[in-house]
Amino acid sequence: MLKRFCYIIMILVTNCIANDMRSNSKIESDNLESKQIILQDSNKIKFLYNFDFNFFADNLEESYPYWQTRTLLAASLFPEIGISFYGQSLHVGGYFITNMGERIPKNGGISLYYNASYKNFKGYFGIFPRKYLAGEYPNLYYKKDFYMFNPIINGMGFQYVSKHNNFTGEFVFDWYGGNLKKRIDEFLAQGFIKKGFLENTLFVGSSFLLYHTKNDEMLNIDLNNIDVWLLDRLYYGVFLGTNLKDKYMPYMDKMQISLSMLGSVERKRKYSTGLDPFSNNMGAQIDIFAQFKGFGIENSIYYGDRHYKYFNEYGENLYWGLPFYRANFYDRAEIYWEYKNEYLTGRFSVILHFMGNDFAHQQMLTISLDTQKLLKKYNI
Repeated sequence: MLKRFCYIIMILVTNCIANDMRSNSKIESDNLESKQIILQDSNKIKFLYNFDFNFFADNLEESYPYWQTRTLLAASLFPEIGISFYGQSLHVGGYFITNMGERIPKNGGISLYYNASYKNFKGYFGIFPRKYLAGEYPNLYYKKDFYMFNPIINGMGFQYVSKHNNFTGEFVFDWYGGNLKKRIDEFLAQGFIKKGFLENTLFVGSSFLLYHTKNDEMLNIDLNNIDVWLLDRLYYGVFLGTNLKDKYMPYMDKMQISLSMLGSVERKRKYSTGLDPFSNNMGAQIDIFAQFKGFGIENSIYYGDRHYKYFNEYGENLYWGLPFYRANFYDRAEIYWEYKNEYLTGRFSVILHFMGNDFAHQQMLTISLDTQKLLKKYNI
């Protein structure tokens, strides 16, 4: 059975790659010269440099008891230098995150990674920016401010992205914490796959996020009674949707509807009682995205089981998704205006959260400047 499954997967991947390489002979002839230029350009040895900038403002009100109210104001800078050669690149740099009111950044770190590209394949190895992620992950996995305050991945990432086949695949391993001397390790693995059909009008896909937290100091709030030594968590989802923009509504910036099944599994391991029973939770979610000339709305309606079983114990130290998924019913409506070009994205949003009889509201401003894309645009 396993051999048959592996054989089927090998055939699907082989066909996907073969279809991506297959092209109309006339188009190949017309684009031969441009392909040669791109190939020659990728073989050049180049010096790379960039300094990304991000600004994040977030005000959350009336969110109790699901989430503490808060106001966040922060900015970050991500300078890097590197060298590009023969479809590969090597980067070194760092990042600095400052909350408004701080004279000296209290959050920062380094980046150090190797990137290799071949046709539609990409690989990242080392400490690399999270901005390179190709997958689309739900708010059950990550909330928006997580990306601001956790901008790097420690480990490796693999991607296959083909516009010709309307196919995206990704796998990431992130060793984000740990202490080998204390036998503590914290890591996650995540994956994403999406395939478009009928000129990308229809699409299907799935994703997962697996956390492995082996940290006695974090899992036991009272260090005088160390009992819990491991917490495993798995989040997963499958989705089916339609993209109406490209074929039917080209005048829109975005027009998309999707239906998802979202699930989670959690389990503690204790010295005293061994394995806790699995906590299995599942629900359905409808997402609607519409944008016209920068003005848009994103509405997500979830109904099903409550997630984040141990949130009251560990809070946002362990749970990086939206805490409102602790409700059986959750409607998130984001109304926004967005300006976007090749290198700059700015968005102001008003976000409304409905959880049965409870209501919360949020205002958010984000600005992201990717100077690597800016320098590439002007051939600097």
